Amino acid sequence: MELDDNLVIKDEWQGGHHRRFWVNKDTGKIVADAYEIYHITHAESVVRKKCREKLIADLSFLFGKMLENKNNGFKARFSKNTANKIASDKAITKSVVNGFSVKEHFEAATNIKNIFETADFIGTFPDSSNDPNILAIHRFQKEITLESRKKCVAYLTLKEVKKNGSRIYTQELLLKKYPLL
Repeated sequence: MELDDNLVIKDEWQGGHHRRFWVNKDTGKIVADAYEIYHITHAESVVRKKCREKLIADLSFLFGKMLENKNNGFKARFSKNTANKIASDKAITKSVVNGFSVKEHFEAATNIKNIFETADFIGTFPDSSNDPNILAIHRFQKEITLESRKKCVAYLTLKEVKKNGSRIYTQELLLKKYPLL
């Protein structure tokens, strides 16, 4: 689906979640959830695969490590599952729909250690799926400048679970900061 003259982008924040919709500017009605209708081309899938493999190799030194946010002392584990989640089609598509390239998504992902350690804490939210093993969802954000000089916000989601404490769950790129609570 193409964004035509009759459609506008609408961003929504609910419980720390960012959603992007295409809305009919005349009626105000949602036409589509931008994340759900995005289609990955074959060429993009090839780029995603190469970037995914490189990211896993580049971040392997972090697997099993505990990282600490310097602003508030919050600690979270980083694992191979974290790297896989950041490299997932869902996370990449969120960044792409938000206006970034696949390569920009992975550029930021490669710097996740520094991003988390210096990010601003946004808040703690309940798990939207009501999983009894998840105690809380924590959100952090960090304004960054990509190699292209494009400014953006790396938006981090952390899960605090009963068994193993907090872990970095995923990261996406946003055009602007989350509205601080």
